[in-house]
Formats: sequence, structure tokens, C-alpha cells
Amino acid sequence: MERKKLFNILSFVCNLLIVGLVIWAVLFYFIYDTGSGNMSAHGFNCFRYFTIDSNVFCAIVCAIYLYFNIMRMAGKEVVIPQWLKVLKFVATNTVAVTFFVVLLILVPGGSLQGSYTFLDFYDRNCSVLHAIGPLLAMLTLIVFEKDDQFDKKYTYFQFLPVVVYGTVYFYCVVVANVWPDFYQFTFGGKYYLSPIAAILVLGVSYGAAELLYFLRKLCVKKINWGFYEFIYTYIFRWTKTSSYI
Repeated sequence: MERKKLFNILSFVCNLLIVGLVIWAVLFYFIYDTGSGNMSAHGFNCFRYFTIDSNVFCAIVCAIYLYFNIMRMAGKEVVIPQWLKVLKFVATNTVAVTFFVVLLILVPGGSLQGSYTFLDFYDRNCSVLHAIGPLLAMLTLIVFEKDDQFDKKYTYFQFLPVVVYGTVYFYCVVVANVWPDFYQFTFGGKYYLSPIAAILVLGVSYGAAELLYFLRKLCVKKINWGFYEFIYTYIFRWTKTSSYI
């Protein structure tokens, strides 16, 4: 029980951080004219990026999750509904896709073309959107919310955000011609190569989901949590009972 209380507190902290950091990162595009790093946008134009959409989606789900964190901290026995467990996994997977696509595809691609450097992808608010937010979300899901399990068949819902965004992206870039191909998924207008990009992104999404699900199971079954019990016993409990505070 003590371990669950500690993990719920850490889940609350991480979810709150994600919400706050994403709000700041998105507001950045309404305050500055060009954005930062590799993402040039201003105002509502920023929402054409999957990076923004995935982080906002994740922040909204984290905000919902905060209610259950608070109820648990208040001592109430609340059960996370199945739909929220699945939604949290899907939302975390979307930012995991952002994290891995940037790190494994866009960073090498930008470096090879000489258009962007590694640091461009992690400049100012991009550091939150491409790394800090996704890493916090993955840590929270895998470790602090590991007991909120569900059947593996529901992990395949993670394809939905990628497919929906991919459809919109293809329409806006190829059909309507209202967006530039900022992700270079048409390889400079070679539309017949677009399926390669689709397979790569869907592969990353599937791989990220498999990794997240596996690591959660690993946390439940294999890892010794004595260190976290030590933190709770000697730090959290001490702060409550110490006469010096």
C-alpha cells in the first residue's frame, strides 16, 4: 500500500509537469513569430505538426488522470476506468512516436541534408516537445502507473492517431497543396515513395507500443522496488513525522 501511495504521488507530479510544460511549449508559438529549432510556425499554424498534436493529446489525457491521482491522494479508493487506461497508453505512444521519429529518422535526415543540426531539434520549447515531455510520459506509464494494466489487444488503438494524422497530412500536402512537405515524407515530390515513409512511421508506432507494453509487464513482474520503498520510508514518512519541519 505504501508503494502505491508513493507511485501515485510520483504519477501526479509527472502528469502535472507534462500538462504545465506542454502549455508553455504551445504558448511559445503564440508569443514568438517563428517558433524555435526545426519547427517554424506561429499561432494556430503550429497544430499542423504531429509533434504539437501528440503532445497536446498526451497533456489532455494527463490532465484527466490528475483527477484520479488527487482522489487517491485524498485516501479514496478509486479505480481507473478501462477507457482511460487505454487512452493513457495510446496518448503516451503518440509522444513516444514523436520522440523516436525525431531521434531516429528526422535528426539523421536533417544532418545528412545539412538543413538542421542535432541541437535544432531540441532548441528551447522543442526540447519539451521532442524529448522531455515524451520521456516523462513514458516513465510515468511504465513505472508509476504500471499497475493500471489492460489486455494487450487494446494496444493496437495506438495506430489510430498516426493513421488519422497521416491521412490529413497526405491530403494537405499532396491533394490540397496547402502544406509544405515539412516532414519530407514525399521525398521531395516523389509521391510514389510515400508508402516507404508510411511504413517507417507505422513501424515506429508499433515498435514503441510493443516496447511500452513489455516494459510495463517487466516492471510488474521482475524488478525489485526496494529502492522506492526506501525513499518512501526514510524520506516521505520522515518529512511527515519530523519535529524539525
